[in-house]
Amino acid sequence: MILLYLCLSIKEIAILMGKRLYLALLACVVIIQSLASQNNIQTDSLLHVLRLTHDNRAKARLLLLIAQEEEVTDPKNSLKFARQALQAAQTAGFDTAEVRAMILMGANYSRMMLLQEAIETGEKIVAKATKYNMELEVAYGRGIMAVAYAQVGDFDNSSKLYFENLKLYEKLNEKRLLGRTMGNIGADFLEQQSYEKALDYSKRALLIGLETNHLTLVTDQYNNIAAIYQVGYNDYSKALVNYFEALKVAKKIDDSQQQGGIMLNIGRIYMIKNNFDSAFYYFSQSLSIFQKLNNPMLVASSYAAIGNYYFKKGDYSEGKIFAINCLEISKNSGILQTISEAADLLHKICLIEKDTIEAYRYLVIRTQTNDSLYTLQSQKQLFKLEFQYNQDKIAKEQKIKQLRYYFIFGFIILGLLSGLVIAILLNSRQKIRIKNTVLEKDKAESNLKFKNKELSINLMALLKKNDLIAEVSQKLAQLEKVPGSTDIKDAVIKLNHEIKQSSDDRLWQEFSVQFKETNSEFYSNLLKKYPELSQSELKLCAYLRLNMTTKEIADLTGQSIETLGKARYRLRKKFGLTNTESNLVTFLSNV
Repeated sequence: MILLYLCLSIKEIAILMGKRLYLALLACVVIIQSLASQNNIQTDSLLHVLRLTHDNRAKARLLLLIAQEEEVTDPKNSLKFARQALQAAQTAGFDTAEVRAMILMGANYSRMMLLQEAIETGEKIVAKATKYNMELEVAYGRGIMAVAYAQVGDFDNSSKLYFENLKLYEKLNEKRLLGRTMGNIGADFLEQQSYEKALDYSKRALLIGLETNHLTLVTDQYNNIAAIYQVGYNDYSKALVNYFEALKVAKKIDDSQQQGGIMLNIGRIYMIKNNFDSAFYYFSQSLSIFQKLNNPMLVASSYAAIGNYYFKKGDYSEGKIFAINCLEISKNSGILQTISEAADLLHKICLIEKDTIEAYRYLVIRTQTNDSLYTLQSQKQLFKLEFQYNQDKIAKEQKIKQLRYYFIFGFIILGLLSGLVIAILLNSRQKIRIKNTVLEKDKAESNLKFKNKELSINLMALLKKNDLIAEVSQKLAQLEKVPGSTDIKDAVIKLNHEIKQSSDDRLWQEFSVQFKETNSEFYSNLLKKYPELSQSELKLCAYLRLNMTTKEIADLTGQSIETLGKARYRLRKKFGLTNTESNLVTFLSNV
C-alpha cells in the first residue's frame, strides 16, 4: 500500500497559512541560505536559526520547515519536530500552524505504520480545521484517515474519504492533490484485486505527477503500476520496467524508504524468474536501507526474503539464520505477517533437516499466528463502526453545544417538576409497587418453567418432524432415479429441493421464536461480551444452552458431527476456554 505523502513547497504552505507567513518563511529562507554553503546542510541551518529564535510563532514555523525537510528521509525525526511545532503553536495560539503540525504528524504516523495514531490525528485535524473553515486542511485530515483505513483493509471508509477529497480538489483545481488522491484510490483497487480500475487510476495519477513535476507522486505511481502488472497480470517484464522507473525517481528525491521497498519488490520478481544473483543483490540493498532507517517491519521483510532465497538455493543453514532473525524481530515488534512467514520457512527447513521437534514447534507458532491474523480480520467490521461512531459523536457534540444555551433553564424547571411528581408518586404507590413486583416475579417464574417445558416438548417434535422430512426427501430422491416422464422427474427434483430448503428455515424459525420467549436476555448478554459471534455460532450457542448433544444438533440442522465439533472448538476459543477445564454447556448456561 502506498502511503499518503503530504510534502508541500513553501508556496503551498503560504496558501494554507496566509501571505504574512509566506513573507516570514521567505525571510527565513534568505537567512538560511546566507548561513548554509551547501544544500545538504539545510536542516542544520534551520536548527541554527531555531536556537536564535525566542518567539513561539516563529519557532512553530521553523520547526514545521525542519519536520518537512526530514519527512521523506527520516519519518521518526520528522515526527519529533512536528510534535515540537505543535507544542509551540499551541503555546502561541497559532491555529494554522497547529493544524499543519498535526498534518505532518499524521503523515509520519502512516509512514511508520502507527495506524491508530494516524486515524486519531486525522480526526483531530478534521475537527480543528472545520472549526476555522479550512477546507484544504479538512481534506488533509480525511486523507490521513483514508490511508490508515486502507492499510487495515477497510476500503469502504477509505474510498468514501478519498472521493470526498476528489470533489474538493476538482472544485479548487488542485492538480497535485487530485493526482495524489487518484493514486491512493488506485492502490485501494489493487488491494481489492480490481486490477483494471487500479491501472486506470494509477495511470491518471502518473500523468498528473509528470505534468506537475510532482516526483513523489511519480515514483508512487510507477511503483503502483508495477505492482498491478506483477500481481494482477503476471507480466513481470512490464512490472520490472515500472519498478526501475520508480527506483530512478526515488533516488532522485532521496526517498530511502521508497527505494528499499522498490528494491525488495524487484528482488522478488527476480526470484520468480530464477535469477537468484540479481534477487540477492536487491534483497541485500533493501536490507541495508531498512537497517539505516531502523524500521523493524521492513527489516523483517528483507530477512524473510533473503531467508527464502537461501532456502531455494539449498543453503538451509544460512536460510535458517535469516528466518530466525526475522522471527525474533517480528515477535519483538508484534508483526504477525512476518512471524507467520518466518515460522513457515523454519518449519520447512527443520523438516528437511529431520528435526521433527523443532519443525512441530514452528508449525504451532505459524498456526497460532494465522489464527491471530484471522481474529484481526474479524475485527475489521468493529473498526469500521468505531470510526462512524466517532464521526457521529463529533456532529452530535456540536449540536448539543448549540442547543444547550437555549434550553438549559427549561431543562432545570422540567427536572424540578419531574422530581416533585416522582417524589409524590413514590410515596403513595411504594407499597403497591412492591406487591406487584412480587406477584410479577412469581408469575414470570411460573411462565418460564412452563415455556421451558413446552420448548423441550416442541424441540422433540421438531426432531421427529425433521426425521420425517428427511425420509420424504429420501423417497423423492429415489423417485428421481425411476424411469419415466422428464417433466415428472423435474417436478420431483424441484419439490425435493424446496422441501430441503424450506424445512431448515422453518425448523430454525419455529425454534428461534420459542427459544427467545424463554431466554429473552441470552442473545443480548452474549453479544455484549462477544460481538464478533456470527449467526451460525449464535444458533449453536442456543442449542448448547438447552444441553443438546452433538448428535441431536446434527439431526436437527443436517450438519455433520465433525463440522459441529470444529464449530464447538472455535466457540471455546472465542470464549477463552481452550486452556481450562470449564464446560462449554455450563458456561453458556450462566450467560
